[in-house]
Amino acid sequence: MMLTISAGHYGKGTGASGYMDEGVETVLVVQELGNKLQQKGIKVTTIIDKQSKSQKQNLAYLVKRHNATVRELDVSIHFNSARSKQKEGIGTEVLYVNPTISPFAEKMSSEIAKAGMFKNRGAKHRTNLAFLNGTTKKAIIIEICFVNSEQDAKLYRSNKDQIIEGIAETLRSYFLKTSLQMTTKPSTLVAQTNPITRMDAQSITSRALQQKVEEIFNDKEAVREELKQGIRLGAFQPLWLEKFNRGTLTLYDYIALTALLYQKK
Repeated sequence: MMLTISAGHYGKGTGASGYMDEGVETVLVVQELGNKLQQKGIKVTTIIDKQSKSQKQNLAYLVKRHNATVRELDVSIHFNSARSKQKEGIGTEVLYVNPTISPFAEKMSSEIAKAGMFKNRGAKHRTNLAFLNGTTKKAIIIEICFVNSEQDAKLYRSNKDQIIEGIAETLRSYFLKTSLQMTTKPSTLVAQTNPITRMDAQSITSRALQQKVEEIFNDKEAVREELKQGIRLGAFQPLWLEKFNRGTLTLYDYIALTALLYQKK
């Protein structure tokens, strides 16, 4: 159960501002959330950018740092902004690009709304965000609330502890569900598989080797060309390239496919 979380900006004045400063608050949330998750037994890497000088540098830094970690889920913490200040509450939402994580994004938005007493804007599918497009694992961006909504700011300050607990518990439930799915495979599949050669999730025993394989897997263009070559040679079916394009191809799928390609060569 490994997770990487980042603050979505790089310090005071680098994000949205109004009744709160996004650059400041994202760092505080990530720090507290990291501690909370560790207490819940989740292995978490927290990323706070202290070196970027522009939004472009910040986005590149965050994507690179996320992709350099061994994890199963990427999360970026943000606060939203409307065109102008307003007294009324606007709410919370969670952004995603990979459709397989849409139900989890919906749940996360709902739980934050409950904890903070915000309006629930739900999960939003976004295809134009560098973080979601650049990270190689399933990813979400949490927009906790709107910095230029007076009501949102008040609710956030009053319910901050509950909000962070709600995010942490929802993340814990994500890994709990994933763990249960991994341990409830039909017994017939196990019976038909050689226990010596069977590859389970997290079966790479060397952390250094795991990181090296992930570095290779993170080179999207190289992986795409390798999959195309495998299809041309008849090593495997085109559906694997389709899974890759949808963002649902796993690292262990890739390892198995490269083995098939090597055998075909």
